[in-house]
Amino acid sequence: MYTHHTYKASELLVPIPRFIEDREGFFRLHPRIAIAAEKGFETTHQLALEVFGCKAGGEDILFKFQAGMEQEAYILTISKVQIVIKASTDEGAFRGLGTIRKLALLTGNQLPCCKVEDSPDFVWRGFMIDCSRHQFSIAFLKKLIDIASLFHLNRFHWHLTDDQGWRIPLDGWPKLASIAARRTELQYTDNRTYGRLYSKEEILDLQAYAHARHVLVVPEIETPGHASALLAAYPEFGCTGGPYETQDRWGIFDDVMCAGSNELLEFLSDAITQIAELFSSPYIHIGGDECPHTAWQECPRCQDRMRQLGLTDARFLQSWMTSKVCEMVHKAGKRPIGWDEVLEGTEHLGLPKDLIVMSWRGPEGGLEASKRGHQVIMCPNTAGCYFDYKHADSEEEMGNLGVSTLNQVSHFSCVPDSMQEQAKEQVLGAQGNLWTEQITTSRQAEYLLFPRLMLLAQQVWRPQEAERILAMRPILVQLCEALNLNCYRGE
Repeated sequence: MYTHHTYKASELLVPIPRFIEDREGFFRLHPRIAIAAEKGFETTHQLALEVFGCKAGGEDILFKFQAGMEQEAYILTISKVQIVIKASTDEGAFRGLGTIRKLALLTGNQLPCCKVEDSPDFVWRGFMIDCSRHQFSIAFLKKLIDIASLFHLNRFHWHLTDDQGWRIPLDGWPKLASIAARRTELQYTDNRTYGRLYSKEEILDLQAYAHARHVLVVPEIETPGHASALLAAYPEFGCTGGPYETQDRWGIFDDVMCAGSNELLEFLSDAITQIAELFSSPYIHIGGDECPHTAWQECPRCQDRMRQLGLTDARFLQSWMTSKVCEMVHKAGKRPIGWDEVLEGTEHLGLPKDLIVMSWRGPEGGLEASKRGHQVIMCPNTAGCYFDYKHADSEEEMGNLGVSTLNQVSHFSCVPDSMQEQAKEQVLGAQGNLWTEQITTSRQAEYLLFPRLMLLAQQVWRPQEAERILAMRPILVQLCEALNLNCYRGE
């Protein structure tokens, strides 16, 4: 905790604002102050009342409308007697509230006087949680969304289907609940099972919570690979007809969705229609990563499909599958996103131009996609965006497959130096990904996420020199303590 003699607002804020001017004095937050808001800021006004435990009516803190500002822009003025947040939208007002909250957490409610003018450089500032491999409670996901929004992140990519479990409820497909959602944990002698579907009520509740904090929940359904759980429930959707099982081990599996199955296409069409109705997001992530083509090469139905399409190689079937699923997403009124493998095998059939490419295998996929005219979301595993990787190259550190140091995250750039100037406008932003094969508890997830996610939040809000961000690490650790987060404390 900082004392009121030793700190300035400019020394405490992450993300670092676009403009900040330190001023003399302090504003003291206490339960007797009153908060008011002009029309249009009702949601953020209510959150401010809850966060600070204050009453409505007075103007000790005032959310004030100012025309002509950008969607997420805000102007914050803290004087000795009043706090004023100006914005054109509730979203902008909420970003200002987040800045106040961080100052309050660090200073014990003695807010240093200052003026802040702020707005983001990128529209997509997100994080992904894999809830297939290990499933996390709605309460924990709410906690993450609240903290992410505090650092101006605005996208929660929810990975909901994979080989180890299906989590989305769909009417008319009962085996998703009884088979696809559950796996036998073979390490236990009593053959106990793990996993379940999230209920529609839980999903709607989480979305409402996120919406109030201006975080968009983006669902992902994996196609055509990582489909073991689905095939276990409905083996007719696979090339061999099974039997298949919901996997209890990790990796890439040869059994994938059958590209020659019309029954599969009917299921996917219905699934995407229902997902589009359940989620308010304008986007649906359709997966597309790590899909072996071995089964397609030996499958009579897939070979028939190839002959019908005039294709000579099974790898070209993936671009056909991607295009078919994109058609379904379009029909449902949404826009598709896919992992960077969707760019492969597209020589004959191409890709829909509005497909957003999420570049995870380094920045190369994003570079190629932008050249082809696709919008891009960067999350390269080689540049600090994979948070299931270890914090440091040490046997004592938890983590899986690789290393993502604080230094790497601090040096991350949404726009690689090698990207052509005209392609840079195609970059929507970036996100950090947490795959959960080896992450079984919320405390483990927190340790791997923080403070790396906070550092990434800076670089997707308004990029800064790495040295300046790394110097903020002690402040981020203090924020983690104030937020009751289990965090990494090393360098």
